[in-house]
Amino acid sequence: MTQTKARQCTFGVYPFADAKLEDFERVFATLITLNLKEPIDFDQYAAPFFPVAEELAAQAHEQEKTGDVAKASELYLRAAAVYRIARFPVPRSHKQKEAWKRNKDTYIKGARSVSLPNSRVTDSFSQALLSCSYLSPPMIEYQIPHTHALPGSTEAGSHIPVYVRRPHSEKAVPTVLQIFGLDGYRTEFTPDSGRLTDRGWAAVAVEIPGTGDCPALRQDPKSPDRLWSSLLDWLDAQEWVDSKNIVVWGLSTGGHYAMRIAHTHRERLKGVVAQGGGCHHMFDKEWLDNVGHLEYPFDLDHSLAVKFSYDDVETMKKDAQKRFSLLETGILDQPCTRLLLVNGMDDSIFPIEDSLVPLQHGSVKEARYVPGAGHMGEPAAGKIIYPWIEQLLHVPE
Repeated sequence: MTQTKARQCTFGVYPFADAKLEDFERVFATLITLNLKEPIDFDQYAAPFFPVAEELAAQAHEQEKTGDVAKASELYLRAAAVYRIARFPVPRSHKQKEAWKRNKDTYIKGARSVSLPNSRVTDSFSQALLSCSYLSPPMIEYQIPHTHALPGSTEAGSHIPVYVRRPHSEKAVPTVLQIFGLDGYRTEFTPDSGRLTDRGWAAVAVEIPGTGDCPALRQDPKSPDRLWSSLLDWLDAQEWVDSKNIVVWGLSTGGHYAMRIAHTHRERLKGVVAQGGGCHHMFDKEWLDNVGHLEYPFDLDHSLAVKFSYDDVETMKKDAQKRFSLLETGILDQPCTRLLLVNGMDDSIFPIEDSLVPLQHGSVKEARYVPGAGHMGEPAAGKIIYPWIEQLLHVPE
C-alpha cells in the first residue's frame, strides 16, 4: 500500500471513514501479491477483505456481550469500512455485491440504526432509542415511499432508503440533505453527520440514481426530479424538520444532482452546495477517453457507464452528454436557489470547467475554487462550506 493510502487510512480520509490502518495492512499486502491487472477480476479483488471484516464483526459481537457498547460500535464501523472498500468503487461482481450487503449490515449495527415503517419517530421512541444508541445521536434508517415514482416502471411501489441523525431538540431544526456520489454511499455518513448534528442541524443521507439502493431509474435524466419530490414531501411532513431551512449538499457526482435540484426544486430549498460536481464537460468524449489515467484509482469511465445504465463505455461517450448534460438540457438556464460551487482547481475526475459553466448561465451563483487541490477541493473545502451554510441558515425569510 502506498504511503498516501496509508495516511488516508490513518486519518480516516475518504474513502476510509471509520477505518483504521491496521485493518487494511494485511488486505493490501495480499492485493500487492496478487498483482491484479486490467481488466480487474473484482471477485478476486474483493475476496481478501472478507476475512478481516469478519474478524472485526466477530470481535464487535463479543464486546456487545460484555456490555462495552463504545468498543462494539467502533469495531462494527471498522468492519463496515473494510466491506466498503471491498465493494469499491461500485458493486459489479458477485463478491462485491455481497460486500455491499454486509457493509450495510455491519454499519447499521455500529451506528445503532433501526429500520422503521413509513411513519415518524415519536418522541418517546426517540428517547428510548437514545438510551441504547451506539452513536449519539443515533443513526436511524427510514424507507420513504417513492410517491412521485413513474407509473408502470420499476420505480412504482419502491422506497427511498435514507439515514438520518438529528440533534436532541424539542423543536424543528434546519436540515441538511447530503447527496452522495458515484462510489460514496450512505454507509459513509458517520463523520459528516456528526459535524452537522454538532451544529444543531439534522443530517439526512441519500444515494443518487444508479448507485447504492436508490430506486430511481438510472437511465432516465428526469428520474432524480421525481426522487427529490418524494423525499422533500416526506421531509416537509416531519415534525423535526424546519422545512423553511432545508439545505442540499452534493458530493462529487452528487454535485451534478445538487446543481440540478438547485434549479428544479429552487422554491423548496434554502440553498445548495455542489462540491466537486460535473454538469456538462464530464460527458465529453475527449475527457472520458482520458479519465482512466488520471486521479481516480479505478476505471472511472466504466463505473460511470454502469451508473448511467450504458452497456458499454463507447455508447456512453456518444449519448450521455445530450441526455444528461445540465447545459444541453437547459437546466442551467433556469432560475435557481442560492448555489455554492466548490472544487479543487486541479480536479482530474471531473473537469474544473464544469464548475465554471454554471456561472455563465441562469441566476447568479457563488463559487470558490481551491488552487493546488484535487477533486472536491479537500481539505480546504470544509472551511468554505460550513461557514457558508451557517451564514445561509441565519438569513431571515
